[in-house]
Amino acid sequence: MTVTTEIREQVADLLFEEGACLDQQRWHDWLALFSPDVEYWVPAWKGPFETTNDPDGEVSLIYYSDRLGLEERIWRLESSSSPAHRTIPRTCHSVNNIRISHAIPGQLRVEANWRVDFYEQKQAGLCFGYYDYLLEKFDQKWIIAKKKTTLLNDCIPSYVDIYQL
Repeated sequence: MTVTTEIREQVADLLFEEGACLDQQRWHDWLALFSPDVEYWVPAWKGPFETTNDPDGEVSLIYYSDRLGLEERIWRLESSSSPAHRTIPRTCHSVNNIRISHAIPGQLRVEANWRVDFYEQKQAGLCFGYYDYLLEKFDQKWIIAKKKTTLLNDCIPSYVDIYQL
């Protein structure tokens, strides 16, 4: 499959829109970017240069095997049922160095770098790392079928949640 300029622009637009949805707390718009059977994974670190490889058998920072897990997470954010999330920080997602590493008809492997600055309770912080996506064509648009987020600065002073990644 030839990766055209149009496809590259569509991919970049999708990744930028994902960040904007999180920054603007448009949770349901964010969910609409994912396939029903999406796998959403943030592996933990085994050592200085090695992450966990098996979300079913090793520790993960976040793991949802399908979109239902993400939907439940959004429900908790909207309902404020989690005491840690009564206030959600302001965030600013920056996505860059977007690369299409593999392409077959209807499917793309995409990698990108990211940084999220956040502000909460008069304190600023940041998270940064790598994204690995599997995108699939659905109804003439690209959607996220798999997302792996590698959090490089995993020693953070508090919690980490989907809107900070």
